[in-house]
Amino acid sequence: MIVKTEAICLKNTRYGETSVICKMFTLEHGLSSFLIQGISRKSSSIKPSHIAPGNILELVIYQKPFSTLQRIKEIKVVNPIISIHTDMVKNSILQFMIEIIAKTNESDHKDVMVFDYIKLAILELEHTIENIAFYPLYFLCRYLQFSGWFPNLEVWDTGYVFNVREGKFTPPNLLPNSDELSENSSHHLYAFLAEIEKKTPLIELIIQHKKVLFNAMLLYYEIHLLKGNRIKSPAILAEVLA
Repeated sequence: MIVKTEAICLKNTRYGETSVICKMFTLEHGLSSFLIQGISRKSSSIKPSHIAPGNILELVIYQKPFSTLQRIKEIKVVNPIISIHTDMVKNSILQFMIEIIAKTNESDHKDVMVFDYIKLAILELEHTIENIAFYPLYFLCRYLQFSGWFPNLEVWDTGYVFNVREGKFTPPNLLPNSDELSENSSHHLYAFLAEIEKKTPLIELIIQHKKVLFNAMLLYYEIHLLKGNRIKSPAILAEVLA
């Protein structure tokens, strides 16, 4: 069956001397892997530049049900990525986003809202110039809106803290609790999430709060969305953003 779909290139792995296996997030079938043979040959209609990570593509594919590897009939780059591939900071952020995408989505699962958000997030990263260090936290918090794990902000009250393991704002525990953010950090997280929910310009966080909230959101993802699986790329990201 021939299927046309939008796709976002995530990762390429060499396969033999002239071929690659390309992992993509597709609009129609979620995470999918494609075998592209002879891509390093001059005669190949598909060039390595077509499948650069982050590229937003239009594909015509030979879709085989129950097959773990699909094949591409035609490929077109819709939104070429330029600054992300030449800027070390942006590229590190993209690799972080790709890891989140790969670990929070499934094969053969169509989710138009998630796909459209990821597509928008990559284009925003491509064109972002200022406050780039805030983008990973911004991406994580906005992505929660499509995962079912966006914290309920209606329960917020003065003095409440955010419990990462319970996933909600609550009155502080009387005993020391490593799962709770401080009252100050919780207030900044609430304000940050409220700006995202209202789709208004984001408040600026001082670097100290950015680091605390970013680490808290990573733990939140690992507990609730990744079921204990670790995210590997933040160590590199932290070094680049330092």
